[in-house]
Amino acid sequence: MSAGIRKNGIGCLEVYQASLERRVQQGEWDLVCRDEELCKEMETRLSECSPQNFHSQLGLDWLSVMEASLQASHHTLGQNRLKSLIKAFEVLELAALNLYLCPWRKEYKVVKMFSGMFTHCVKPALTAQQAEELFALLGYQPAGSNEEELRLSTKPVHSHTLLQLACGFFTARIECQLLLTAVASLGGSMEWVLQLIHERKRGCTFQIALDSTKRKLECAPCDTPLALDATLDLYTDDNLAEHSHMASPPSLPYIPPSDAPLPHNMSHMQHHRRLTRV
Repeated sequence: MSAGIRKNGIGCLEVYQASLERRVQQGEWDLVCRDEELCKEMETRLSECSPQNFHSQLGLDWLSVMEASLQASHHTLGQNRLKSLIKAFEVLELAALNLYLCPWRKEYKVVKMFSGMFTHCVKPALTAQQAEELFALLGYQPAGSNEEELRLSTKPVHSHTLLQLACGFFTARIECQLLLTAVASLGGSMEWVLQLIHERKRGCTFQIALDSTKRKLECAPCDTPLALDATLDLYTDDNLAEHSHMASPPSLPYIPPSDAPLPHNMSHMQHHRRLTRV
């Protein structure tokens, strides 16, 4: 198995299928691949080559899916989003395997988007459009007027394609895990994760992508002055300036102060400053 996967990406689908058949024969109820040996082999293969080597044969550009998901997130920590993506890819892998193994079962005809698994594992990771597009790869389409259901099309997806997609979702999980491990020591910020994914999309091996990310982000200037919000007013009680007065610094010509005598307290302050300078 090791030599087959390390040689090129072509053998990964066959190895994944062999692992699945072995699990089915053993009566394992969890079809999602947790084969430790296979996971380690896929992790090694992914880290040593470009992910694009897998996209064409597995039918899934998971890096683009991950990037779009992270960009849609309102969180600042990319680690949390990656953990959610791992769960979402697990659900999609399971859905593909269910259709691959038992396409005749009626309960697999409809995906309920208000179900516990969809609500807790898919929605936190994927946008509504992403979820619809990924389930469409498996043959599911919106159920007409019912916006809370996806129904299996009358034209089923070919079984080999379902197996490819299941392996693709499995591989996406491994890529997420690689990213999690890499950014854990770097603070896990969204910026780091997105930059690392960008480098991976360029075709870099994982180590080269990580080195490039460190070089670019560690050298990037981070002390950019913050601009004042023009809607804020320094002189009113309201958070938003209802009038335009002093909503932003006035652009008037500079007029030097006159020589008129200062109030007593101000003269005292200036005298004190002169003494301290001496």
